[in-house]
Amino acid sequence: MQAQSQDTPPQPQKDGLLFACILNGKGGAREVDWAEIEAWQPSEGALWVHLDRSQKGTKKWLTDSGGLSKTTAGAFLEEESRPRVFRGKKGYIAILRGINQNPDAEREDMVALRIWCDGERVFTARQRQLFVPRQIFTALTKEAVGPTSAAELFCLLIDRLIRQMSEIITEYSESLDEMELLAETDQSSAVSRKLADFRGHVVELRRYVAPQREALAHLLAEPPAWLSEDLRSLVRESADRQQRHLEELDSLRERSIVIKDDIANMLNEVMNRNMYVISIIAAIFLPLSFVTGLLGINVGGMPGVDNTAAFWITCAIMVVILVAQIWLFRKFKWL
Repeated sequence: MQAQSQDTPPQPQKDGLLFACILNGKGGAREVDWAEIEAWQPSEGALWVHLDRSQKGTKKWLTDSGGLSKTTAGAFLEEESRPRVFRGKKGYIAILRGINQNPDAEREDMVALRIWCDGERVFTARQRQLFVPRQIFTALTKEAVGPTSAAELFCLLIDRLIRQMSEIITEYSESLDEMELLAETDQSSAVSRKLADFRGHVVELRRYVAPQREALAHLLAEPPAWLSEDLRSLVRESADRQQRHLEELDSLRERSIVIKDDIANMLNEVMNRNMYVISIIAAIFLPLSFVTGLLGINVGGMPGVDNTAAFWITCAIMVVILVAQIWLFRKFKWL
């Protein structure tokens, strides 16, 4: 059975194979099929097999021909994909998540990649399409600028998954900068709604970033023997980058809260100013309303009923009251 061509969409074969290759130790690799996978010997170079975990043939091959124990294969393919790193019977397993770059997909809905390595072979498995393995495979088979060993491939897969997050965090930062500028305009109400969605995306992404930092820390604390000091430095750099991503996400979340508080303060200030103006207007017209209300009662003995100049006299008195009120308000610095 032929392995899938790198030029076609990464759809799995019925037995779960997405692609496979043997590294030549010089940055290149040749694509292989199932027959060559079964006949592979360590002397040929490092073997990389990329599988679809949802296919029934995947677990069977891992246990029958891949050499993994049923316990290790079960852990490798289990539904729970919380980021973690642990030692299997024959190799190390890293379960990490990468940015979802599939069309019409939420980028925060991260895709799990399972990686197993024993220093000579690398098995990877995913359920939804993830571009990092395909990119590295293309660099190996077409450009000959890929990893030279299984250990380097193991570390490069981890590093590429972590590096991908920089792009979305940069986008988040730029988006928050735009919302911060809009918050200073009359569009603050719309920005407030956007901030609520923004914080939800940041919290969802952080939910995966935090355990990945812990997973990489565990790998560095108990590194496999086949992981050289140079490759440990690469993993250490990836762990540091993941820590920076976590700090940046925390910073973005805190900034969004500050911006929301600023918007709330601006809205409260506007409301208070409006209420103050209304209160001043009400205070000005309250005595005038009292005078007009008092003169409007229909009882006998109202002064000026028979005087034709009474209306103008009343208006003059009300003007005097108005001037006196304005003078008092200015004196008390209410205006």
